[in-house]
Amino acid sequence: MKKTRPGIKILFSLAATILGLFVFTVPAFALPYINSSYYCLVDGKSGQVIVSRQADVMRPVASTTKMMTAILTVEYANPDEIAIVSQHAGRTPQYSIGLRADQKILVSELLKVALIRSANDAAVVLAEHVAGDEQFFAHLMSKKAFAIGAVNTHFRNASGLPATDHYSTAYDLTQIGRYLLNNDYLQSIVATRQTTFKHPGYQQPMIIQNTNTLLDTYSGADGIKTGTTNAAGKCLVASATRNKRQLIAVSLKSGDRRNDCATLLEYGFANSRLTKVTDKSIPFKQLHVTDGRHPSIEIYPAEDIYLWKTVNTPDIQKTVKVNYIVPAPVYAGQKLGSLTIYVDQKPVVSTDLLSHQQVDREKNSLSKFLQNLRPGKKD
Repeated sequence: MKKTRPGIKILFSLAATILGLFVFTVPAFALPYINSSYYCLVDGKSGQVIVSRQADVMRPVASTTKMMTAILTVEYANPDEIAIVSQHAGRTPQYSIGLRADQKILVSELLKVALIRSANDAAVVLAEHVAGDEQFFAHLMSKKAFAIGAVNTHFRNASGLPATDHYSTAYDLTQIGRYLLNNDYLQSIVATRQTTFKHPGYQQPMIIQNTNTLLDTYSGADGIKTGTTNAAGKCLVASATRNKRQLIAVSLKSGDRRNDCATLLEYGFANSRLTKVTDKSIPFKQLHVTDGRHPSIEIYPAEDIYLWKTVNTPDIQKTVKVNYIVPAPVYAGQKLGSLTIYVDQKPVVSTDLLSHQQVDREKNSLSKFLQNLRPGKKD
């Protein structure tokens, strides 16, 4: 039998070790290929960004717009109300469900077909039912988006059809999606794979399939909305829940939106870990105390703060609001400032900064002098 020299064995062993490290370590942490150049993955509960790319670039977002249309509808109208189709709504171009002027239809049916089948005419009927005019409804949509933290979003219609100054961002859509999912009624709709739609022009209900095919292919998928136009490309706002944790992924102008979101969601579930970034038992800062029996006092966060972290987690920043010089007396548990944690320049959580001890006021020399002048005071 031919023997292998010891030096050769060592080289082979070293090469195998290096190769093994490369093969088994990198895929566990590295973000796989994403087709889109505009994506964002966030934690559903906190809204914290886990990974993103060009997530603040303003772009047309097609029918993902209908998330906000549905949000405003349930906040201003009752699902049992009856809406009437206008001439304007009946002439809605491109994909529609075939509604005609003067037809009457329940708001609940319109919400289903707008979110599940992405019917543009249904979205316009909802807008006019709520606000009387689609343009005014779009104004309300923009105001609502800003109020919930989608500050780089502006709407011009309820459907998402191409229009000047109609845009959002990957990050903003995650926040709109989070807001929608907090409504149990809307959450149940966007998680529906197939249902029936009572069209006012037909005697028999229509069967409608969800345009979000991720619901059929990804374990735990439970929303939210697709969108497609020539300008926007193929877009998807997707959500999934595993072990009571929900993630939201957005992919814009993608050649493979379904796989993009599945990859992002899988990466988040597999690789993000809840990590303590602030400990309430550790002093955060020291403040100077004037006129106190102690010259300084330590302040502590009111709570432990945890963030979801991966090797790709964007930068974490901490901002503090505090007066570094505080007058005595200071009481235990007194709020002396606040701490805000940012991830990717987005605020995630805030907490108070508290004193853990009491510092009494020190009697100054003038007080002592006046006390010594009191009648009957003995040395």
